[in-house]
Amino acid sequence: MRRVAPAIFLFLLAPAAALADATPVATTPAAAPTTPTPSTSTSTSTSAPTPTSTPTSTPTSTSTPTSPPPPPSPAGFGLGVVALPGATASAWPLAQQIYAEPSLRPLTIDEPHARILCGEPAPPAAPPELRDLADTVAAIHGDDAPSRALLDGLARRFNLRGVIVVRPVIGSNPSTARVFLSATGTFDAASYSPDDVPAGAPPGPPSWSAAAGSFARAYGQAPAAPLATHELPPPDGSSTRHFYESGWFWGALGLAALAGGAVFFATRDSSTPTIHLEAQVPH
Repeated sequence: MRRVAPAIFLFLLAPAAALADATPVATTPAAAPTTPTPSTSTSTSTSAPTPTSTPTSTPTSTSTPTSPPPPPSPAGFGLGVVALPGATASAWPLAQQIYAEPSLRPLTIDEPHARILCGEPAPPAAPPELRDLADTVAAIHGDDAPSRALLDGLARRFNLRGVIVVRPVIGSNPSTARVFLSATGTFDAASYSPDDVPAGAPPGPPSWSAAAGSFARAYGQAPAAPLATHELPPPDGSSTRHFYESGWFWGALGLAALAGGAVFFATRDSSTPTIHLEAQVPH
């Protein structure tokens, strides 16, 4: 009976297993991957680019600010004498007469500088400043622009009102002198000559007495008065002096010192000191 039961069980399962093997299994095919299709409708612009008009800048007239003219240099004092090459013999007598006149004598030119300005060569042992001055004088040749610039530098250097430029004797023409004005940077129109030589006079250095008088009348100046050195009182009438600047203060201080000295000597004990001895006798 036990053997029949498994056989029945196998007999019942056999048709079911056969039916399961005979039934096809429905499988769902996998979906094929979709590939993206490129779009063929591309929009192409067939219109030509429109040229853009470049704005042209119209030049505008800009007014460049001009700097104001420099203020005129303050007028100096006195006249200096400068000789052109070859005019030393005529310039030095004129310089002596000009520098002897107080209203024309500059305050900044001594004899070594005066001789160099009149064309004398600088001594071998002269300082470099005098040698440079001699080179500057030798470079002055007349009233051309470079010469005027050098004369203006000399006028500013020595604080002169003007420079008398002496020209040499040319042939039968006598020496002449003209004034270079430092305030305007130009030559005065007037021309000056030495005094006439009387007939039969011995040869010698020319005299410029008449020209020196004309220079004094045209360019003479009174020397500036010295400035006051005391202080002006304040407008309210009060004094600005300190107490120790007054004579009364020092007088009172001296009297107080004398009174104190008198009291000191009056109260001082000048008597001879007395020595007191005490003797004790033992009992």
